[in-house]
Amino acid sequence: MRAEHLVGRDAELELAMEILRQEGAGAVLLVADSGIGKTALAAEIAARLAGEMVVMQVHGSPALSAVPYGVLAPYLLDLPVEQATSPVAILREFWSQFEQRRGGEGARLLLIVDDAHDLDEGSTQILAELVTAGWARLVATSRPRPGLPAALLQLWYDGLAERLELHPLDQDTVTELAEKTLGGAVMSSAAEALHAMSEGNPLLLHCLLEDSRTDGNLVRRNGVWLLTRALSGDGESLADVVRNRVLRTSEAEREAMYVIALSEPVPAAVLDTLVGRDTVRALMDNRLVVSANGPGGPLRMWHPMYGEALRQIVSPARSLQIRQRMVQQFPGEPSTEEGLLRMVGWALDCGADVDDERLLQAAFLAAKTLQYPLALAAAAKVRSEELRPRARAVMAMVKYNDGDYRGAVRLLEEGSGFLDADAAGPVGAGLLWAAARAAAGDSPADIVADAWAAAKALMGERESSDSVLQRVEGHVRAVELAVLASDGHYEELREGLDRFAEKFATDGPDLALNRIFLRAMQCELLTVEGQAVEALDAGREALLLLDEHHHEILYISDFVLLRYTLAALEAGDWEAAGTALDRYGAATARGLIYFGGDLEALKGLSLLRQGRLEKAEELLTPAVEALRVRDPLQLRSLGTALAFYAAARSGNASLASRLESEQCDAAAGGAYVEALAELFRLAGEELLSKGTGLPKLSGLPESGHLHRLPGILLQNLVLRAEAGDVQALESIQETASSMAGSWATGWQSLAAAQLRGEGEGLVNAGNLLAASGMPGPAAVAFDKAAVTFDAEGKRPEARQAAVLRDVNEATLGDALVHDPQTEADRSVPLTRREQDIVALAVSGLTDRQIAEKLMVSVRTVEGHLYRSYAKLGIRRREDLGTAVRH
Repeated sequence: MRAEHLVGRDAELELAMEILRQEGAGAVLLVADSGIGKTALAAEIAARLAGEMVVMQVHGSPALSAVPYGVLAPYLLDLPVEQATSPVAILREFWSQFEQRRGGEGARLLLIVDDAHDLDEGSTQILAELVTAGWARLVATSRPRPGLPAALLQLWYDGLAERLELHPLDQDTVTELAEKTLGGAVMSSAAEALHAMSEGNPLLLHCLLEDSRTDGNLVRRNGVWLLTRALSGDGESLADVVRNRVLRTSEAEREAMYVIALSEPVPAAVLDTLVGRDTVRALMDNRLVVSANGPGGPLRMWHPMYGEALRQIVSPARSLQIRQRMVQQFPGEPSTEEGLLRMVGWALDCGADVDDERLLQAAFLAAKTLQYPLALAAAAKVRSEELRPRARAVMAMVKYNDGDYRGAVRLLEEGSGFLDADAAGPVGAGLLWAAARAAAGDSPADIVADAWAAAKALMGERESSDSVLQRVEGHVRAVELAVLASDGHYEELREGLDRFAEKFATDGPDLALNRIFLRAMQCELLTVEGQAVEALDAGREALLLLDEHHHEILYISDFVLLRYTLAALEAGDWEAAGTALDRYGAATARGLIYFGGDLEALKGLSLLRQGRLEKAEELLTPAVEALRVRDPLQLRSLGTALAFYAAARSGNASLASRLESEQCDAAAGGAYVEALAELFRLAGEELLSKGTGLPKLSGLPESGHLHRLPGILLQNLVLRAEAGDVQALESIQETASSMAGSWATGWQSLAAAQLRGEGEGLVNAGNLLAASGMPGPAAVAFDKAAVTFDAEGKRPEARQAAVLRDVNEATLGDALVHDPQTEADRSVPLTRREQDIVALAVSGLTDRQIAEKLMVSVRTVEGHLYRSYAKLGIRRREDLGTAVRH
């Protein structure tokens, strides 16, 4: 990690500087795994102290670890040969070199010792003596294993040194480092994927950034950096780092690492037999290899990226030789899913033969974990005519998630047709085929007609008692019902679901798949009907069933998760929605890349409903760019409409105008999603140009049954109320009264309180909204209450309402919902804690420095500052000094 991009080490840097500047002896021992940034931190310390001290560098080296005083050789060039083993002579000569460098200025000596774990004993003793005598300050870096030399550890035991252990960077710091390195904003889900893949290791993060930019995976769109496909460890930058590390090991250790990387995880006993226990122990001591499940467990490379890079380095011929040896050691089936994928992937790389059952099993598993290249490679190798339809379904799902909808359709219609895959058991290929057809722009009528035609062709001359007939009919009925929902025919859908439940969801083949589908569709139906709590229950049951049968089913998991998330957002259960979305990245960072745009669009909708406008805009603008690249959940039109609305509402006219021109007409997201998109699009138009969107929003309920459904109508009414339509408040009361969930209940309370115009009622509504996790609407309620109380001369009540407003606004960033110059604002004094924090901020301290000084969290500091801004009638930190003086 380059010093100019040193992030996340402020506390360690400040402490190290304090120790090294103090009187008497002083040393700092930086301990961390490879690539964590100890060398960069040492370099930053040296750079900052270069004007105060004479800096002399010493570099530990495995090659010189057995050579007495070998690392000190650059400073001992004038030492007579006969004195080369005399510690006193060496110490004298070293000091003479220092005296020449400081030139009589009286500066102190600062020793920077990198890789101290590789120092020879003699050199370590010399360095320790310099510190003990108070002649030098020392900064030494070391890995945890084999660890610091005894003489340097003694300094710590004697209280002459501080040991600082550096840990991997957290996600926020990884984002900061990536943005500094790239020189621009990084999409939230991409940053999360980079953090997951690098595991917070700065060196590996830099390799990922450099290699991803080089191969075109990391691209910049409208000022935002995003990933276009899954991250990999096969780039040249990472390969150079790994080669450099591997070349420092013995031939036996390199051989062991090749074996582990190619076949990980490897049982420790197997590796002991192949390469010897001493070799394995040496690799573990140097943190190149770790035990997967504690002592005695299977062994793997210390970091997944190292394993991937090593697999790229080993030649195919060498890989095949190692595989032939290892196959004899693994006579049974791999014990883990990871082991299965590794063995099949390895076989495919070497050209070794794999039976069709295992190939299909690996293809399914790879598709589930979004390892798409392996899924395609394994599925393409399946030869059995019986298994080929299912293999094609795997490849079709990969094509679909990559945006090649026609390619997915062609694969699913090949051979006997898409239903042939489902005829062999619960797969979900029929639903995938329908989704791909819709995404490609085909009409609902054509999709249903072609589904029945395919069913008739597959049934052929089968006997009516054949179980395949019921299975095929069930899948076609499911396609028919999914198309009804997509087309917005919810009245027909309800009747169809009742018939489907009777015939296909009580017994018979594919019971699990049919029940999952049924509950997912009921979840959607209940959501649009305004019964979000019941919808959540249905979606939750579908997810539980899905978890029980996830090995057998393709595509349907995304189908269920989307509907469950939308139900949670309708219910105002923000936590449930967040948990559902987190499932995409829980197993692998690839989910954050393939589904990143869709996930951030849904998170943006959640934030807008909570009133967190600023945070929503931060997510939604990059989401639009990602959705152009890949949109497996078909949310591009909704994401673009949400981003347009957020930009218009925040006053960013130029961004809003650009997004308005980029609105897409695709309807593949389904009737409910597209209806929401239309609502936010019209609301954005109203914000950009008064009087343009509001009449259209008002007229939508009369345009058709779909927009009269409570789950869609309430969003319409809320947007109209926020745009100043007073009549919408009465309709909110009426519509929300029949709905379930805290979002509807909160808005019903706010509408009723605004219509009555009573301060107490507005406070009650604000409390309800705040408790429901909706600080934006809550702040509106409290602000109106403060104004109402103030007009009535109730100053204490006005001040209390204003304080409650400020507490909610503190979570909203700069997007204040009221005029900060009103009398109600200035009537509320700063608390004692707010005064302390404002004073420290005015003195020039950062939020982190204030937090450390007051022993509170950074978030607490930010919250107090935001509340102080509102009370002082300002919007930014730079105005604090002027506001305080006045």
